[in-house]
Amino acid sequence: MEPRQEHGAVKFGDDTIYIIGGIYPEADGTFPTVTTVQKYLISANTWEVVADLPIPLNHPNSAVVGGKIYVLGGLTTVSGSTTFWNATGACFKYDPTSDIWATIGELPEGRWTGSAAVGVHGNTVYLAGGLANTNLTDDEEGTISLFTSYNVATNHFAILPGMPEPRDHAGVGLVDNTLYVLGGRAYGHNNTKNTVFSYDLRSNSWTTGLASMPTARSGCASGVIKSQIFVIGGEGDQETVSGIFPQNQAYDTAKNTWASYTSMDIPRHGTAGVAIGNKVYIPGGGLHEGGLPTNYTSYFQLSHN
Repeated sequence: MEPRQEHGAVKFGDDTIYIIGGIYPEADGTFPTVTTVQKYLISANTWEVVADLPIPLNHPNSAVVGGKIYVLGGLTTVSGSTTFWNATGACFKYDPTSDIWATIGELPEGRWTGSAAVGVHGNTVYLAGGLANTNLTDDEEGTISLFTSYNVATNHFAILPGMPEPRDHAGVGLVDNTLYVLGGRAYGHNNTKNTVFSYDLRSNSWTTGLASMPTARSGCASGVIKSQIFVIGGEGDQETVSGIFPQNQAYDTAKNTWASYTSMDIPRHGTAGVAIGNKVYIPGGGLHEGGLPTNYTSYFQLSHN
């Protein structure tokens, strides 16, 4: 893959991963937002460039429903700057068979976001929290607590009860009928959190007070293996030069407990986890707090469960 961070990553079937948009390193030290989309075929260990996003996006909110890939908002550059990003409400659908992107409308006004915690249940995509804007130069971030859903069958957005607290760059997992938002941050890189919030899709209500993540982190990769949500890597480590955490910790949704597993081989942040079977794939990411995109891809494998 090309060096990338702050991109979307989704599972398509059991043998394919798509990475979407993000930021790319240039020789002059800047990190422009890109339209590039790549496909990884796991069995062949090969990467392929497919049709570009209609617009450059970093922190895209990406999901797969019914054989299509959906991108519901994200962040875009402001006046060509590489460090000032605003959320967009632009929404797109990608058909892997035809290799074509189509515009499908916009998020509701006032609810545009990037870096949301994204979950899928049935025909519905859920977007929890995220960023309305960010200023990397001054580390100012407009973290939000808004919660929105999109039904792909009806092309309808719904406004749901807001999160208990604002969060962006959080880990996420949807197990059975419950969406979990794990860690993340609020209003800046160093304001990391260890909270776990859950939202019951049947009662339409949030729960707080769940077992806290052992290591507060943001920008982490996450993926679900059976009843466990793995939270891997992330940024905000004040004790390392890179500012990146190697920790790999899993939240057991059935037991409300945490367990530690093998640390990340090369610590990264600003990527997304893709769970397939008993593995969580982690494509690319940043090697240093802020921006240092890499093309390194690895996976964690759970040997037993």
